[in-house]
Amino acid sequence: MKKTTTLLLLLFCSLLQAQSTGDSGIISFADKLLLRANINTQSETFSIIDNQERYTIEALNSFRLQLAANYKFIGFSIGFSPKSKNSDFKSKFFESQLQFFIKDKWIQSFKHSKIEGFYLENVQTLDIEAQFPNLKSTSWTGQTAYIYNADFSLKHLSHQNEWQKYSAGSFIPSLKYGLNKISDFINNEKYIQNNFDITLAPAYYYTWCLQDNWFVSSNISPALGVRFSKDKTATSEVNQTLFTKALSIGFQFGYTSRKISAGATFNFNSNSINSSTTRELTNDKNYANLYFAYRIDPPAFLEHTVTKISDKLGL
Repeated sequence: MKKTTTLLLLLFCSLLQAQSTGDSGIISFADKLLLRANINTQSETFSIIDNQERYTIEALNSFRLQLAANYKFIGFSIGFSPKSKNSDFKSKFFESQLQFFIKDKWIQSFKHSKIEGFYLENVQTLDIEAQFPNLKSTSWTGQTAYIYNADFSLKHLSHQNEWQKYSAGSFIPSLKYGLNKISDFINNEKYIQNNFDITLAPAYYYTWCLQDNWFVSSNISPALGVRFSKDKTATSEVNQTLFTKALSIGFQFGYTSRKISAGATFNFNSNSINSSTTRELTNDKNYANLYFAYRIDPPAFLEHTVTKISDKLGL
């Protein structure tokens, strides 16, 4: 018991030290236009209940490509899955995201995504698609995050429009919310499931800065939330209120200079929900992400327009 108490005290003291403020050593690139390309291996899976039997299907994308641009207080990105001429699978994925960087402390994002083309997990046959030809998932989500420690830069890790020069960490609570719509045909009957989720995800990040340009970072984020779910067909409607829980752990390493940022992230996600719905979206996949970003001077019209909006809104 004494050893456990001592370890907890040491951990608490280290967290307090990581939260201390001072000379942050954070360099902002808000006046530069950042262009970024990401490639990741993330995919979505569904849990299907059919005649009391539960099994898993997934969207089979070898990888996803994301293109992004950030300037001053705003960022925009689109993501998609390039088609493979050597594959008979026809999964489709498209995503668009808008981010706002507010007063150095807040990051607000809105995302829309659409996924279709699901197959039985770990089964490679050509006739699987006929089982789920109409299954689609469409979502509209938002996330509001607050960075407590001014010495720590989340934007250095997630958006590459800052450069954190000294090792530091921060507690970063996030509120996630959004609507996910699942549509399908079951026994020739139209099926629609609407899920509205609200989730509180307190996270802790720490970045170790190595030499001048290299860094390693890690984070952990448990999450608890509530889901309001409605399953609807032409002949029935079922409403449920469910509790959700999740755990996300991430590692990142990379290189940052005044012109470029490059690196890799590794994410380990797990979630659970006690539900009896026919179609249940899950996201238990571990995935890796590679990114490369380059900073340039913004075009004159972009600089003038965004600066004018920023001044008017006080951003």
